[in-house]
Amino acid sequence: IEELAGIEGFDEDIAEELRGRARAFIAERDKQLDAERKTLGVTDELAAFPGVGVDMVVTLGKQGIKTLDDLADLAGDELLEMLPGTAMTEDDANAIIMAARAHWFEDDEQTDAEQTDAEQTAADGADTGDTGDAEADREEVTPAS
Repeated sequence: IEELAGIEGFDEDIAEELRGRARAFIAERDKQLDAERKTLGVTDELAAFPGVGVDMVVTLGKQGIKTLDDLADLAGDELLEMLPGTAMTEDDANAIIMAARAHWFEDDEQTDAEQTDAEQTAADGADTGDTGDAEADREEVTPAS
């Protein structure tokens, strides 16, 4: 505001009015872009992804990138080619791609942890003679008639 008010012929009221109009314009533009994004079928998950603005999401959607996995499948240079004229660097693009892939590794880590838990439970059962199957365990201790 101070910078605008410092321009000859501008006072604080004019600067505030310009700022308000700019905010209203950006809000309306973002609303229109969000509607276009939804029409293109771009997921909310991708739209909310950090580092990717609504204008970028629409551009990506027009090129078939509609989910977080679609974005994660790209290489950094491919992302840059899809978003010409942005200030994005190759390092920025690579960081976005790697962040988009993070959920792939979280799924693997969760599966590995579940498998480790199952193996530990099985090993504990082997030590105690417990098969992990309550029905089978009852049959083993029930005397045969």
